Amino acid sequence: MAADVVVVGAGPGGSAAAHWLARAGADVLVLERARFPRDKSCGDGVTAHAVDILADLGVTFDAFEGRGVRTFGGRIGGPSGGTFRAQPPANERGERVECWVVPRMILDETLARSAARAGAALREGTLVTSVVRKNGKVVAVEASDGNGVERIACKVVIGADGAHSTVARSLGLKENPPAHLGFALRGYYENVAGLGDDLELFYYDRQTLPGYGWIFPTGERSANIGVGIYMGELRRSKKKLRELLDEFMTHTPGVAARCRDARLAGRTIGWPLPISSAGRRSVFDGAMLVGDAASLVDPLTGEGIYTALVSGRSAARAALSGLAHGDVSRAALSSHEREWKAAAGGYLSSGRLLKNLAKSPQLLDLIVRRAGESEYYASRSIGYGLGTLDRRRVLRSIVMKALFNPLFFTSRRARQAAESN
Repeated sequence: MAADVVVVGAGPGGSAAAHWLARAGADVLVLERARFPRDKSCGDGVTAHAVDILADLGVTFDAFEGRGVRTFGGRIGGPSGGTFRAQPPANERGERVECWVVPRMILDETLARSAARAGAALREGTLVTSVVRKNGKVVAVEASDGNGVERIACKVVIGADGAHSTVARSLGLKENPPAHLGFALRGYYENVAGLGDDLELFYYDRQTLPGYGWIFPTGERSANIGVGIYMGELRRSKKKLRELLDEFMTHTPGVAARCRDARLAGRTIGWPLPISSAGRRSVFDGAMLVGDAASLVDPLTGEGIYTALVSGRSAARAALSGLAHGDVSRAALSSHEREWKAAAGGYLSSGRLLKNLAKSPQLLDLIVRRAGESEYYASRSIGYGLGTLDRRRVLRSIVMKALFNPLFFTSRRARQAAESN
């Protein structure tokens, strides 16, 4: 077999790349190691900026046929037990901003089938074992569907095969070092009380910050519940992820009572989070990496769907340009890296700085307290987390308030006393 472009992996990044390529008329082949429907361990949250990209692909909420949940706001809990909830500011059209919770078993297949309808060839149950290089340039992949290994010639390979990417490893990249690696564990639970239309995050344990627990509704009384933590904090805690998840559900204020009768449906599943702070290379001669394979997980929230879609789009555009000009060298494909950095680089870099601030329980409690006092701050805090507002603004705001309005960082009672004097 042969194709202009081989996409390895049919997650959001790979399917998005294949969709844009096929829609533009390219000969694209997607190789997915599993067969749909297949699960993927994830929080399942599709944030607002990811929803916008899916709309460009023609994928609307109706495509999930009632197997997802719309959310319109967020709830944040601090280490001392305080919480606030709010909706992010309306969009430029004055509409409520919506996010989705869609199990990856549903989301990934929907996106893969959408790419196939756009003209991409999809082969399931096909494991890519390596890329083939000639004079340093990728010219083919080797793959197996259980009936032996075949070589598939191509002009460009797009590696979208996740945190343990075979494509990345074949290109000479190593796994992220511990400082740039996180882990998460989630389960689907039934009989969860108090669910609404919020994505809920709880910074519940001072010892594991900036790690957190989440509750994302999947139905009226069902939810995706999980915990995420950096490798360093996980090692220092000397606990297993399942212990952390159990503690989150049984001891966290605002969570424990709601999860008293919760029942696990299936089993809990863990997965690694290759954080974008690693600065992994994403462009090679004849090849590009997207999503988790490119280590593009948000340092603050652990989100990866948005950056997978962004990088899938930029890889497709770079491949189309390279094919049109007959040049798929690293230099010619470097527009991929420039484009995804222009779209998401500031979001990720500011997320890294905010993640470091989130190591402070005092600062997190302050944010929760001040947001609870002010609808304005509450709305914007949620917007920064859901990708509807520029995170760099909140960093500038924190710095300016620290310099010129130190009373901002005190309690309401202390501010009132200072102002009366």
